[in-house]
Amino acid sequence: MIALDEPHLRLQALSLVLTRLERGEPVTPGDGGLNERALQRLRSLPLGELARLAAIKHLRVGILVDGDSLDHALRTLDRLSQESTLLERCVAHNAPRVLLAELFGPQAIALAGRQRRQRGERAPRGRPRLPDAATRDGIHARWHALQASGLNPAERYLALAEAYPELSLASLHAVVHEFDD
Repeated sequence: MIALDEPHLRLQALSLVLTRLERGEPVTPGDGGLNERALQRLRSLPLGELARLAAIKHLRVGILVDGDSLDHALRTLDRLSQESTLLERCVAHNAPRVLLAELFGPQAIALAGRQRRQRGERAPRGRPRLPDAATRDGIHARWHALQASGLNPAERYLALAEAYPELSLASLHAVVHEFDD
């Protein structure tokens, strides 16, 4: 348990307990010495008395952090940060709306629109320019090699963009899907 030594932090924690009690949410009596009588007494305290209670140094209030849920939350944060970075890179490479929705879901279109407006850019419109047949064959070969590499689709498109810097992501997307029905 991480002890909350500052009175204002203890007051916030006690206020949270009271808020949960008022909502009818369970505050498990018996855990950490809490009992129904103490909770009822806490509930009956006016705000001034609650502040005085929080200032008493002998009152031990703390935070318990579940390690497994923290690990899960940190992994989720890493994944979200990586997705955000990939989205920003795709927008910087002028990814078309259809590709953004395919890679990141429909909410990505709105995010990309906001980012483009902040930079004063317009979204790409119209049919993308396709390269010659030999270049398209090279793109197809590179795409299939990237599929076997274990990269996620956004990373594969960005790898294609690095390999073919003269083409936009819209053009690369069109080439990758040119034989789809």
